[in-house]
Amino acid sequence: MRFKLFANSLLVTGLAAVLWTALPAPAQGDTNPFTGDPDAIAQGKRLWAETGCYACHGKEAGGAVGPDLTDDQWVYRPTDATIFKAIAKGRKGTTMVGWSSSLTDEQIWKVIAYIRSLYKGDPGKVIW
Repeated sequence: MRFKLFANSLLVTGLAAVLWTALPAPAQGDTNPFTGDPDAIAQGKRLWAETGCYACHGKEAGGAVGPDLTDDQWVYRPTDATIFKAIAKGRKGTTMVGWSSSLTDEQIWKVIAYIRSLYKGDPGKVIW
């Protein structure tokens, strides 16, 4: 009986992981509607501070416990949709938690606009 419960638990966990990776891009599209918008960037900076993103990524996203978000060295291709999904749902196998229960889609996009405004990497590698 215990083995059956364990096996069912593994099955449900595996199914959830498959479904998470198959989630579509954000409902608003694949690109951030706030990239380059000074007001949105300021709001994103405020949200960055209020939610405590700096605790893992550093005050200006330069990295700490979490990775540097200002350079061009990313594990995953840093499209707007990829970053949106990571913020909204978290990143499995890391300490990155999902923020979709605390932030609206619009707020997540504004945080991404703020992150983009801090970019110090190679301009030729920009994909947003």
